[in-house]
Amino acid sequence: MRYELRRLRECDLPEVTEIYTAACRDRESTQGTRRWSVAEMHEFIFARRPSFVSYTCIRKGNVIGWAALTQHHVNEGVRQTAELSLFVQGPFRSKGVGSALARAILRQPRTDNLHCVLAMTFADAPNAIAFAERKCGLSIVGCLPGAFSHGEKNYDILVLQRLLVS
Repeated sequence: MRYELRRLRECDLPEVTEIYTAACRDRESTQGTRRWSVAEMHEFIFARRPSFVSYTCIRKGNVIGWAALTQHHVNEGVRQTAELSLFVQGPFRSKGVGSALARAILRQPRTDNLHCVLAMTFADAPNAIAFAERKCGLSIVGCLPGAFSHGEKNYDILVLQRLLVS
């Protein structure tokens, strides 16, 4: 399959938002299940938690996946932690798109003060866990039992991290 990786642009936000909304609908995002607006995605990627780096995967002119390292929290004057977000449209999963995005975003030179990448996923998502461990070099470091409530059920969220060598 042929595709192009490039830096995420503002013009990509409608498609990025649709991919993310589908992930929320399918309970693949630990951020919630409601639909996000393009303005909210803009705020997430470019403003409120500006990304250290973000990429899209383009196939035939359409965004089929995206990834971003965003500030996990603002802590001026100390080394920073980035949170990894990576989402691929369903039909393009298990075709190398997520792996290509992970390689691009995790090998990208980062600010000198970035020391840790973390991600969160559901404990009942074995494919996402395996991907994070094998393709992103993340390790499980903790669990938030019942932290995500959806309908009548509570779900455990795993915290994964990768310490970066200075």
